[in-house]
This record gives sequence, structure tokens and C-alpha cells, in this order.
Amino acid sequence: MKKYFPIAAISVLLAACGGQDKQPETPAPVDSTNVQTETPVITDAQYFWSADADTAGNIEIRKVRPIPQDSLNYASIIEWMNTQYPEVKLETEKLSGDTLYLKIADSRYLTNRMGSTGPFYYLQEVTYNLTELRDINYIHFNFKEGNHAKPGTYDRSYFISERR
Repeated sequence: MKKYFPIAAISVLLAACGGQDKQPETPAPVDSTNVQTETPVITDAQYFWSADADTAGNIEIRKVRPIPQDSLNYASIIEWMNTQYPEVKLETEKLSGDTLYLKIADSRYLTNRMGSTGPFYYLQEVTYNLTELRDINYIHFNFKEGNHAKPGTYDRSYFISERR
């Protein structure tokens, strides 16, 4: 029996190592620019903006929802703003260069009835929504000045430096 033990041990070792040695397969490199994702990622979408209170009660301007492709024009955004604020009717005067000129024929609600901060946030919302469009950087408001709002040309930076 002792003679057969070394032979049996060697046979067991050879049988255990007798499988084919396969290298683990390395996946082929993939060009990530061609990989399709299930959910499209929109990186340059335009958004509707709204001035709303945060959890602490501070009013902040924030993105609300993407602007549908068929509404990516100032006429549609002005129409949307007029439905949000029916008391303040915006009318287009002209587009010149990167400035959109708007008129508010009856500005009494805006200038005297929205309180002291309401007009600021209204002008901010209009400015942010319309400057979301390509090639529009400034909004010129033409209306009769009142207690809480004055006409003029606004851009986004004005509302950052004039935070309420």
C-alpha cells in the first residue's frame, strides 16, 4: 500500500491541475461617445423660471420646468407670463439686437398694487424667462413709473446685485 500512495497522490494532483488554463476575458474597449443611455440627458435645455419662497421663507428665483421646443420663442413666453400674471399685460414693442423691448400699457397693478417686493420679482421672472432664449440678453420695460417699479433695461446681473 505504501508503494501506491505516492502514485495515487501524484495522480490526484495531476487530475486537479488537468483543466485548461483560461485567461479571464478582458472586455474590448468601448468608445463611450457611441454608448446609448436609456434616459436622454439634456444639457442645454431652456427653463421657465419662477420666484418662489424657499423653506425658510426667502424668495428665490429657480428653474421650474423645461420650456417645450415649440415654445422657444419670446411670443410664447410672453403669452405664458400673461397667463401667470393676468393683471400685468406684456406687449412686444420690438426686438433690436440682443434687447427685447416690452410695453406694459396699464402698469398700476405692477407699480402700486403688488407690494414693495412683488414688482422686483415680477420683473426678475420676466427677465430670466426671456433671456433664457438664445440671442436675448436684455429686456427693456416701457411703462409708467410708480411707487414700487421703474421702467428701464434689465439683465440677469441686475437682479443678482439688487437682491431683495
